[in-house]
Amino acid sequence: GHIVEFARDQHGSRFIQQKLESAAVEEKNIVFAEILPHAGKLMIDVFGNYVIQKFFEFGTDAQKEHLSDCLHGHVVEFAVQMYGCRVIQKALESVPLDAKIRIISELRPHVMRCVKDQNGNHVIQKCIECVPSAELDFIITTFRNQVFALSSHPYGCRVIQRILE
Repeated sequence: GHIVEFARDQHGSRFIQQKLESAAVEEKNIVFAEILPHAGKLMIDVFGNYVIQKFFEFGTDAQKEHLSDCLHGHVVEFAVQMYGCRVIQKALESVPLDAKIRIISELRPHVMRCVKDQNGNHVIQKCIECVPSAELDFIITTFRNQVFALSSHPYGCRVIQRILE
């Protein structure tokens, strides 16, 4: 019953991360059942975010889906948060296309805010990297008539570079 507490501790978090890489499904399920009700808090926690990332990497499909659901309604808030942005990036690498599309649909109205944010720009770059370009029209559209301004912006220029790759 102390998993959430461990996940928020430097050494506890490391311990859980290491165990998850080789854990059997039953063990993952036990840990997951405890962290799921607190997933939102752990996603933006200095050590907890790593445990969530490990579940996106090594969790079952069902676990990834549950964590994706936890992102719902919080994508932009987490995208501009120091630890949350890492969780969203890991999710974009790990979840099936329909879940990716759900994540990016929340970013749609906030592309510029994210691009110009020190954390959010990494999330937009990850979208460009992990999501089929057919789903990314909204990013390109947002950039219309903004390319010059963005290319001289410290974070915007990175996103422009990523598109050009």
